[in-house]
Amino acid sequence: MSYSQIREPGSFGKRAPENSVVLTRNGKSHQFSINPIVATLLGSFVFVFMIGYFGATAYLVFRDDLIAASYAKQARMKHEYEDRLAALRSKLDRVTSRQLLDQQAIEIQVRDLMQRQEAIGTRSGKVTQLLEKAESRGLGARPKTNGVPVPSRNPVKAKAEGVVDEITTGSISPDLSKGNIAIASAFSLRGNQQPAQAGDTYSYVSEANNSYGSNAFTNQLFGDVANAIEVIDAKQRKKVSSLRASAIARTEKIMTTLNSIGVTVRAPKATSVGGPFVPMDASADFDDYMQALEDTLTLYDHVASLAKDLPIGTPLKNPKVSSHFGSRVDPFNGRAAMHSGTDFKAPTGTPVLATGSGKVIKAGRKGGYGKVVEIKHANGMTTRYAHLSRILVKVGQRVNMGSRIGKVGSTGRSTGPHLHYEVRRNDTARNPAKYMRAGRKVIDLL
Repeated sequence: MSYSQIREPGSFGKRAPENSVVLTRNGKSHQFSINPIVATLLGSFVFVFMIGYFGATAYLVFRDDLIAASYAKQARMKHEYEDRLAALRSKLDRVTSRQLLDQQAIEIQVRDLMQRQEAIGTRSGKVTQLLEKAESRGLGARPKTNGVPVPSRNPVKAKAEGVVDEITTGSISPDLSKGNIAIASAFSLRGNQQPAQAGDTYSYVSEANNSYGSNAFTNQLFGDVANAIEVIDAKQRKKVSSLRASAIARTEKIMTTLNSIGVTVRAPKATSVGGPFVPMDASADFDDYMQALEDTLTLYDHVASLAKDLPIGTPLKNPKVSSHFGSRVDPFNGRAAMHSGTDFKAPTGTPVLATGSGKVIKAGRKGGYGKVVEIKHANGMTTRYAHLSRILVKVGQRVNMGSRIGKVGSTGRSTGPHLHYEVRRNDTARNPAKYMRAGRKVIDLL
C-alpha cells in the first residue's frame, strides 16, 4: 500500500472548538467565548457558594438543637465536675473525721495512761513505806553481808535487760513526780497540726493520710506502755501479797507457839485473827491490797509485842543447865526437895539478861535468894533472877527482852556461882524450859 493510499483521520489537524455562550435578544445574537480555566474557576465558586448557602440554611434550621446540645454537654460536664468535687469533699470529710476520732482516742488513751501512771507513782510512796515497815520487822528483807545490804539484782544490768522496776515507774518515765508520760509528746493532739516537739519523729497528722489514719504504730506504742504499767501493777500486787503471806505465816506460828504455853492472843479491834490465808483477787483495788497488808502488819506487831512481853528468852548467852526444874536432892541437907526454877552454871560476873519485856518489881536481897531481880511481864507472869553478884536495875524500871539486869554471883543460899532462874504465873512456879523452847521457835520471828 502506497503512502497516498494511507488515509488520515478526519479530525487530524483540526482545533477543538472553543466554548462559547450565545445570547439572543430582540433578534440579535451575541456570542461570548469562555476560557476553560475561567469556566472551571467560575464553576468551583458557584459550587462553594451553594455549599455555604445550604450549610448556612441548615445551621439556621438546626441552630436551636445544636445550642441545646452544647448546653446539655456543658451541664453534664459541670455535674460530673461537681460530683467529683462532692466525692473528694466526702472523702476528705471521712479522713478528717477519722483523724479527729483517732486523735480523740489518742487523747483518751494518753489521759488514761497518765492517770494510771500517776496513780502508780502516788502509791509507790505508800508501797515503799510498807516495804520499809515490813523489812524493819524482818519481812522480805534483802540478803546482807557483814551488815552491808546487797542488792538482789544488779540494777545496771537489770536496766540494760529491760527489767521493769516493780515498785517505782522510772522505767516508763523519768519525770514521774510531774505525772508526765514519755509518749505524750510524740503526738499532735486535736487543735494542733504540728508535733509537740520539733525533734519528734512521728506525727499522727501525716499518718492520717496513710490508709485513713492507720494506727498500728500507736496501738503498739500504747500497748507497750500499758503492758509496762500492768507489769508494774502486777508486781506491786504480788510483792504486797507476798509480804502479807509472810506476815500471816509468822503471826500464825507465833500464835501457835504462845498457845502451846497457855497464852491466849486477843487481837486488837478491827483485826482478824486466825483462819486460812486467802490471797487477794487480782481484780481487787490496790488500796484493798495495801489495807490487807496494813491490817496484817498491825496484827503481827500486836502478837510480836505480846510475845516480847512474855519470858520466852534465855537469861544467859550460851546457857549451861546445872539443875532442872522439879524435884531434886537438896545440895545442903541431901533430902528430896522441889526446885522451883532452873540453875545455869556460869562464871561470876557473867551478864544476866531479861527474858522478856516488863517492869522491875524487886531489885535487892531476898532471903536465900541473895541478891535478886524480879520482873513483871504480861498475862500475870513474873521472872526471878537470884544469887546475883550485882544488880544493874532499879524498882519501877522498864526493861526489854535481852536487857542486862545483873551479873552472875553466889549470894544467898548457894554452893557456887550460878544463876537461879524462875518463871511464875499468878505466883505459881512454871518450868522455864517450856518457855525457852517456845522462845527458840519464835525469837527469830520477832
